[in-house]
Amino acid sequence: MKATNHRLIAAATCTALGVGLAAKSYAEDSVETLAKQLVELRSTVEQTHEELESERKQHYARMTSLTQRRAELEADVQRRELELKKLQQAISASDRERNKARADADALRPLVGEVIKSLGAHLDGALPFKLEDRRAGLTEIQTKLDKGELSAPRALNQLWTFVEDELRLARENGLFQQTIARDGKEELADVIRIGMVMLFFRTSDGAYGYANKTGDAWSYTTLDPAAAKPLGDLFDAFQKQVRTGYFVIPNALPEVKQ
Repeated sequence: MKATNHRLIAAATCTALGVGLAAKSYAEDSVETLAKQLVELRSTVEQTHEELESERKQHYARMTSLTQRRAELEADVQRRELELKKLQQAISASDRERNKARADADALRPLVGEVIKSLGAHLDGALPFKLEDRRAGLTEIQTKLDKGELSAPRALNQLWTFVEDELRLARENGLFQQTIARDGKEELADVIRIGMVMLFFRTSDGAYGYANKTGDAWSYTTLDPAAAKPLGDLFDAFQKQVRTGYFVIPNALPEVKQ
């Protein structure tokens, strides 16, 4: 009986020792495993921290860029608003100037009409040199003014050009061609204009003469061959572009009213 107990005690002791060794081995494995897991977790935490830090920096950079872009857009909007304001002011000023110019032009219309009438009266008594063309210029200005195609200030500018052309005609001499009415018939003739005071003609049949004013009317007087000879020399000289020298010409000056 005692021997059996001793064996049981021995067996129990061996069993306990085995269990203790097994427990010790398990505990050592668990600690090592936990240590590895802890290292892995720490590595994961550090990696995650780095990723978060990178994301934070990228987010900060994006926010900084967006903030800068927003400031630029706001500044651009302010510039555009200022430009729009200046443009509106310029348009308003232009409208005021245009309205003033329109009012001034309307005030000038009666004056333009008087000037056209006065120049028309001047042509009625002027030397009969290309009168139809000269009257057509005045008529065109009046027509465009009536249709609103020409403003009063621009009409005055054109009328001044017309006056300058009339003054130029008075300063120059020249050889031209135009239609004249002689003996109730119209015919194309060569004409020499001496300023705007005398006009001599030569027809295709060799007749010579001059424009003669009686009262307010102009007519064409034909000279006899003897009196016409000096005019033949004058026409020959003008055709040869000889503008200097001594020429004998008929007195074709119109009578001056007393």
